[in-house]
Amino acid sequence: MQLIKIQNGNLTAKLIPYGARLIDIRIKPFNFPLILGYPDIMDYLKDSHYMGAIVGRVANRINAAKAIIGDINYTFDKNEHSKQTLHGGKQSCAFQQWRINDVSDASATFILNEPDGHMGFPGNFRFKVRYEIKKPMKLEIRMEAISDKDGICNLASHPYFCLDDSGDISRHELKINATHYLPVNELLIPTGKINKVSNSQFNFLVPKSLSGIVEGKKSEIDHNFCTGDSKTTLREVAVLKSKLSNIIMRVLSTEPGLQVYTGHHLTNTPNGYNKGSYQPFNGLCLEPQGWPDAPNKKNFPSIFLPKNNLYEQTSCFDFTYC
Repeated sequence: MQLIKIQNGNLTAKLIPYGARLIDIRIKPFNFPLILGYPDIMDYLKDSHYMGAIVGRVANRINAAKAIIGDINYTFDKNEHSKQTLHGGKQSCAFQQWRINDVSDASATFILNEPDGHMGFPGNFRFKVRYEIKKPMKLEIRMEAISDKDGICNLASHPYFCLDDSGDISRHELKINATHYLPVNELLIPTGKINKVSNSQFNFLVPKSLSGIVEGKKSEIDHNFCTGDSKTTLREVAVLKSKLSNIIMRVLSTEPGLQVYTGHHLTNTPNGYNKGSYQPFNGLCLEPQGWPDAPNKKNFPSIFLPKNNLYEQTSCFDFTYC
């Protein structure tokens, strides 16, 4: 499997075509990775946690693995609890070999074609993902998709961030520019309600420590934060800071949602950069995307993609330190 390294100034990233994955990102003068990953790139073939992958066709969960697209009922791969679809199914784009389209010193582009009916989804899809490092220390991820049939599309980048070398996210503070979030049922499917974050543990409008979640004093998070009600221009949706390293990461996105996952299911992974198997709360996922189960929730922003129309998404991870 080919390893691709891109860099520009003080930021370096490593990528592999399997899942179009981001497997390492570092900034000078720090000598540790800012995301979880595996030093042996062949171990990504054993990964079940979507480590650094591009997930889709439809990121997140689809209730009962069913949806109506147009006037046709579709059933998708039931790869979570044998009841619902997660991140596009068991053979989704996260677990396929993408084709390397072009590489330069500071950028790399991957392409993937999926046939009509793959994992139950309609349309011959063509995906393109471009990673580009921009100065001073910004990684931009541009995603595109197009299909020859009406379909649904919601892509997301799935790295696990840890902005210090402490081994977990307890020394991190998180700010999210969202006044509402989506409550979920026991299977983590949104209920359809759109709740205010005020007077709840989901209020991150001002920076909040994650230590209580790691210590078990507060509940884990695997929820969508509503950063908008439609796609928009690129803007800041979240800020993550390590109080140990003083590294700050701004998350910018065009998407109406941000899935926040505190990594509490991490276990039984191949040996990572920490020289052991990753454990709960070793990393935090901040995944810009459309709202989960949108095809089955008429009050959610649509992820419908008409045939021959271009799906576009841009997300950025912008690093600084103080």
